[in-house]
Amino acid sequence: MKKFFSIIAIALLAIGFIGCEQTTTTTVDTQFTAPETLAMADVDDYLFRADFQFVDVRNFDDQMADGWIRGFEIIPFFDYLEYMNILVRTDGWTYDGNQIKNESALRALFDEDKYIVLMCAGGTRAGFVKDALEDLGYDNVYNVGGLSAYSGDNRVFGDGEYEITMPHPATVGPLPEAINMADALIDYYASRSDVQFIDLRNNTDAFSNGWHKYSTVIPFFDFLEAQEILVRGDGWNFSASDIKNEQALRNIFDENANIILFCAGGTRAGYVKAALEHLGYENVWNAGAFGDYTGDMVINPFCEETGDNGGTGGC
Repeated sequence: MKKFFSIIAIALLAIGFIGCEQTTTTTVDTQFTAPETLAMADVDDYLFRADFQFVDVRNFDDQMADGWIRGFEIIPFFDYLEYMNILVRTDGWTYDGNQIKNESALRALFDEDKYIVLMCAGGTRAGFVKDALEDLGYDNVYNVGGLSAYSGDNRVFGDGEYEITMPHPATVGPLPEAINMADALIDYYASRSDVQFIDLRNNTDAFSNGWHKYSTVIPFFDFLEAQEILVRGDGWNFSASDIKNEQALRNIFDENANIILFCAGGTRAGYVKAALEHLGYENVWNAGAFGDYTGDMVINPFCEETGDNGGTGGC
């Protein structure tokens, strides 16, 4: 996460320097009549006007590698709008009104009181953002296409090599309301530094059927109950009196972490979740059954060669 924000900070700093190269602005012309269309050939006629917002929706590394146009700010489509779940494609590049996930964030990025000029590598991303903004009621949005069509004097050339590798959004963004061992993103959630990924099965079950690479085995029966930390009094119906050693329970489960629990079928995980939430824990998930996992992060000491069993419990 720190690495990601460092990258963003560097990119924004670079943009700040770019902005310093051209400080000329003009007073807003109240008599100005917006053109019906704009193309790359027209961009220099309007650059640096105070009543225009010029936006490059390519990624940061595209800007540094391929160059940019002075006067355009960068708001990456892939590495920011989609990455931060603000504007997300659901049907290729066909906009249908359901792709805006965070309207307030989108409005904060694009100034509805200005003429907005969008560009990207070829015009596709710019066209998609234009459709979204117009759906929100923006009246003056232009798609001027791709950088390669620009031949004006404000072109800055990149180094042809710069590249950024973004971490998967599931490793840095907020966790969903529900998490299940069958989720395609479960491995990303489990690998996060802010997550406790807890296997509540007994050690014998873990050795027999394998365990997830990122999990910590804390047996419910053989430890929590055996050590009289959390002991059932009425089957699987949790009661406050079931907590026999609150401090030990708090020592085991980090209240500041996102706690994802699983077991053989989900019952033990649900019971421990209820106990932790009774103590005030707010970020606890019951991910259900280990057997639902179908990924490749299972370790089984009885498997030959790699030890991975594909999440099936067999070799």
